[in-house]
Amino acid sequence: MKRRERSWMYDRLDGRNLKPDFLKGVGEFIQFCKEHPTCNDGDKIRCPCPSCDNRRFHDTETVRVHLYKKGFVRNYYQWICQGESLVESSRVQPNQYRDMVIDALGNNQEHLVNEEGNSVEEEPNDEAKKFIDLLKAAGDPLYEGSKFSVLEMASRIASLKCEFNLQHRCVDGFASLMNDAIPNNNQMGRTFNSTKKVLEGLELPHERIHTCPKGCLLFWKGDAQLDKCRVCGSDRYKKTAKGKLIPAKVLIYFPITPRLQRLYATKNISEDMTWHAKNPRVQNTFAHPSDSQAWKHLDTTFPNFASEPRNVRLGLCTDGFAPHGKFGSQYSCWPVILTPYNLPPSMCMKRPFMFLSLLVPGPKNPKGNLDVYMQPLIEELKQLWEVGAMTYDISSKQNFNLRAALLWTISDFPAYGMLSGWSTAGKKACPYCMDKSKAFWLEHGGKVSWFDCHRQFLPHDHPFRKNKTALCKNKVENGMGPHIMCGEELWQCVKDLPKATDGPEALKKLKSAKMGWFKQSILWELPY
Repeated sequence: MKRRERSWMYDRLDGRNLKPDFLKGVGEFIQFCKEHPTCNDGDKIRCPCPSCDNRRFHDTETVRVHLYKKGFVRNYYQWICQGESLVESSRVQPNQYRDMVIDALGNNQEHLVNEEGNSVEEEPNDEAKKFIDLLKAAGDPLYEGSKFSVLEMASRIASLKCEFNLQHRCVDGFASLMNDAIPNNNQMGRTFNSTKKVLEGLELPHERIHTCPKGCLLFWKGDAQLDKCRVCGSDRYKKTAKGKLIPAKVLIYFPITPRLQRLYATKNISEDMTWHAKNPRVQNTFAHPSDSQAWKHLDTTFPNFASEPRNVRLGLCTDGFAPHGKFGSQYSCWPVILTPYNLPPSMCMKRPFMFLSLLVPGPKNPKGNLDVYMQPLIEELKQLWEVGAMTYDISSKQNFNLRAALLWTISDFPAYGMLSGWSTAGKKACPYCMDKSKAFWLEHGGKVSWFDCHRQFLPHDHPFRKNKTALCKNKVENGMGPHIMCGEELWQCVKDLPKATDGPEALKKLKSAKMGWFKQSILWELPY
């Protein structure tokens, strides 16, 4: 696709410098214009910068300067004004859905892609069979003469269902209507279940884990066969009105490893995953997480990890939300989201790269019990750090051992502690100030405020310290910020504390401990 091939057109700057790909692309654009003289005005060509908008002719060097300074007009992937015809550009029509299948699954099945149509002596295994079936669905038309493939129609129906939150029966009716409207010799399913079967193999795995109703235990691993919580004695199941047993509470866990592997299965994203190592940074500027002290400290402490730029640095965040809105019942659930910070600033905080890893059930804030719910994710993160996962990098056509490190966490639950990060609630949420926090309670707002707590960290001669009008009225700041503890000092504060996973008594002790941010030693026994 032209949009993918010419993505360089709108990726112009690296800090204050022009990117090499952009410089090369502009040269190719100028050469293209010279090869299509019918659209030129003598030696002058149309300038596609935002100011000229293809309405003005300039000599090639002027056009080059305009593009260097201003870039291209928006969404001008097709150089129609310079003589590129739609017929010429669409001569080869790639199958996007076939590419999607190969990106997602095909890297370990390359021999099947290259030998399609050849006879095979052995029956393919289950994974290979899914791959072959998806390739077939991507290539087979919905009916003879249709421009839609079976896979495209199934994907678009599933996408519409999710986007508009359609009920199964609604999709069944829509699919049945479409089936009647198109020719009889079609391959379209009449129900949503038959549509989902076409997409089998593309879905990402997830795991439903039963939990104690009070949040003190996961019925997982060694406790998977229990019917009662061994900590508080609560029943695992509850009865419906019809007498059917259903789990009282369910945690939904989405493994992170397959999604990190898929980042390297797509060529353009795979190349961007090493952006942090390839792009020179501007000194004394914080424009990307790779400029942070946490990132640099990890690189210095673990040089083997840092030597492979494809290894992933992750940030974790969580916050509660009400799925029923403010007009629904008082119920909040807590998503836990991971973000890979290897990507450039324009990508790393975008929605496609914010990975939901856990959906903690409500109806109330999990508070300290979040530790209990985090166990599956932490175990997987430890596995990724210590062992890694064999991953195929499509850009280099090589397998490598992918490892990941969790650098930052931030949450919005009361400050019982987080790993290498901070909480944003409670009077002692700041990991630097701790008991010396100058936060105060807003009587009418009903919450804690940290307004004007930051001046103590400024240099002693900074003019803001003496400012009595811009911040707190008639107040100057003469004190100095508290000592910022190093990692070893932090560990000494929390190493002897019990864990919330030890049960409600341990959690009660943590809540009563007057240790601010350290009330709950989450730490999760991560090796770094």
